[in-house]
Amino acid sequence: MPLSLGFRLIRVLVFVLKPLERLNLSSPYGESCGPGGSVYMFATICKYMAGNSARFFFILSGEHPTLPLAELKAILQAYVIEYKIVGNFYKLVEVEADGTRLESIANRGGYLDEMGEEVLHTEDNLDSIKKEVEFTDLEPFLSSQDSFSIRMLRFGGVSKELSRVHLEGYLGKLLAEKTGAKVDLRSPKKPFRGILAGSLFHLGLIMHQRPKGSIHRRRPRKRAVFHPSTMPPKLARCLVNLSEVRDGETFLDPFCGVGGIAIEASLLGCDVVGIDALSRMVRSARRNLAHFGLKPYGLLRGDARNIPLRRVDAIATDPPYGTGASTLKSTTKNILASFLPQAKSILSPGGKVVFASPLGTGALDLAESQGFKVFDRHELYVHRSLTREILVLGAN
Repeated sequence: MPLSLGFRLIRVLVFVLKPLERLNLSSPYGESCGPGGSVYMFATICKYMAGNSARFFFILSGEHPTLPLAELKAILQAYVIEYKIVGNFYKLVEVEADGTRLESIANRGGYLDEMGEEVLHTEDNLDSIKKEVEFTDLEPFLSSQDSFSIRMLRFGGVSKELSRVHLEGYLGKLLAEKTGAKVDLRSPKKPFRGILAGSLFHLGLIMHQRPKGSIHRRRPRKRAVFHPSTMPPKLARCLVNLSEVRDGETFLDPFCGVGGIAIEASLLGCDVVGIDALSRMVRSARRNLAHFGLKPYGLLRGDARNIPLRRVDAIATDPPYGTGASTLKSTTKNILASFLPQAKSILSPGGKVVFASPLGTGALDLAESQGFKVFDRHELYVHRSLTREILVLGAN
């Protein structure tokens, strides 16, 4: 690029990005997150224009329309990982970011099933796939000394004319012929993932998969003490991650019950404090955490309306409501009205409060009246008489 043209491009970008910075708008280069300011935005755009960023794929659970992606974003933001979402179709999310940092957080998500580095993507027909495989440099991903497998997924009922089984064999032959690597479906050194999503075919190298049975082993009925009101592990972990807490930070569940949320926060490496008004719940939580070999920072009987702590980094909780959990003769709305001021007084600067409550409780208005900013909101249908409203709050 001639020097004069380069300087003209810089001037144009600064002229365009300065107003975006003042208006707090995103740039037109996709959904991105990182430090604010036009200098950062300019540096990020230059980086992507130079082609230096790597592209990664995440396969999310399809159990809820908004929570899985919100959880992924919260994890990335918690660990200050600069990223740009460049594709999103059903359960597939494509992200440009630093791969070494992504791999370190890939096992944190409750709704995150798989993560890997994208090798190529192209139109969903055999001719395009063959041409793209022949054109792509596969050396960074696969060598003649490697064994590999390819397993296909199809999202959204697309590309039905392409058989997944046939495509696995077709791709295996193409990659083997080009690289000299051997197909091994039982214990491959390099597991690849093929994905049909929208009108595109994606091929990626798997870097992380959720261990089989890991969620099943933590189901409420698998614990030492069962209680019908406890959250399932995926949702509990999601709430922890939405609080943007990091390992080593102090995490509080002020309505800990039998410890479902506390278990997930402990497994993520947090210093966990759990409080409950009932001694039997505290004893049950202690037994459940011990069942998984976990040692909380503290479990104590107490009142969430008068929290005996000076400072915590994050809070996630599921206050009591309904017939299956004790509300100590109070309504959920009154419990929240008393709890939220306490939460605000002990929350570290920049910390988040995440909680669930029955839809219709008026939780959002309560939160805003207490000086909280609502960063995110989700609805989760449980059964005919219960839909949960999940709020992510921060101090204004």
